[in-house]
Amino acid sequence: MTSSTEPSEFANPPMPPRHGIYNFSAGPSHMPLPVVDRIREELLDLGETGIGLIEHSHRGPAYSDASAEAERVIRRITGVDESHAVIFMPGGATVNFAFLALNFLRDGGTGVYLDTSVWASKAIEEATPVGNVQVGFNGRGGDEFTCPNPMLDGADIAAPDDARYVFYCANNTGEGTWFTEPPRTNLPLIGDLTSDIFSRPWPFADHAMTIAAGQKNLGAAGCSVVIARRDFIETASRSIGPILRFADHDKAHSILNTPPTFAVRVIGLMAEWTEAQGGPEAIAARNQLKSSMIWKVVDDSEGFYWSRASRAARSGLNVTFQTDSADLDARFLVEAKSAGLENLSGLAGVGGMRASMYNAFPVRGAEILATFMQDFARRNG
Repeated sequence: MTSSTEPSEFANPPMPPRHGIYNFSAGPSHMPLPVVDRIREELLDLGETGIGLIEHSHRGPAYSDASAEAERVIRRITGVDESHAVIFMPGGATVNFAFLALNFLRDGGTGVYLDTSVWASKAIEEATPVGNVQVGFNGRGGDEFTCPNPMLDGADIAAPDDARYVFYCANNTGEGTWFTEPPRTNLPLIGDLTSDIFSRPWPFADHAMTIAAGQKNLGAAGCSVVIARRDFIETASRSIGPILRFADHDKAHSILNTPPTFAVRVIGLMAEWTEAQGGPEAIAARNQLKSSMIWKVVDDSEGFYWSRASRAARSGLNVTFQTDSADLDARFLVEAKSAGLENLSGLAGVGGMRASMYNAFPVRGAEILATFMQDFARRNG
């Protein structure tokens, strides 16, 4: 465990993988090798205690220190003060979508959802049996995937004045789109930042709540980081048990139940790595370099590759593209795998290809994919 002033072994930019395979998976995804090395060491010995990470009691001092350190680093990166809770919630994003609805829709009121992705759709699915749901924007209804236009200042979002919250998914991994800025609304704003947390500067303090599951930019699956205004989560329903209430998890310092200790520690290490890289500002520049390489190949291919993602909302992390032939897409994936470019299949229901390049994905992998795409188009165009 390190302080923010000590030199960090996490300071170097992401390097190519040791095994020579570039993992473009949408999640679980590529992790920085120094973080993986530290995890391997701590599985045997956490903090020079002589006891391995997954053997420590969640109520013991070693894990308590690791959890507290993770919270401190997350607060530094996001800029939230004590008016916001930082909670390590069990489960992934979908579990917390259900918790969200149970907390704030069970006793009445409306949840407004901006349906721009399969994950926003899953949030709607979890909320619908609990309370009133209104789709305030549909970005998947046509031939092109879109997000609300920030230039319209929220005019393209339909939401009743008394809605309990407005929910959006900041980065749409399957569709290849993202919000260039948070939606404009005077209502409590809930953001799913699972796939783009720490990938760019984002105004966390302006949100009533953000939810980010592990396994993309936060490391291991099994835990979510919830950053929430304490006055907001105190307004939750009292007709549900404590284990379902965000406020009770906050008051119990994220150990209301036995926490996923391994996942929390990995989140803390990934937050340390993020900070050592220069934070979201520095990482954003590298992410832009990677994604722009692939989007440029798509644009320069004279129609050989195309994407359903709106140009105005193209994701800087997940580049989605396809050819005009499902057979050619299948051949692309086979040849890419042979070239060491793994997990490029598009989301089921969207099809084609998807290159997911989160914060820890090395620039070299994007360069190799871009060259492969150009060669494949030359040979098959």
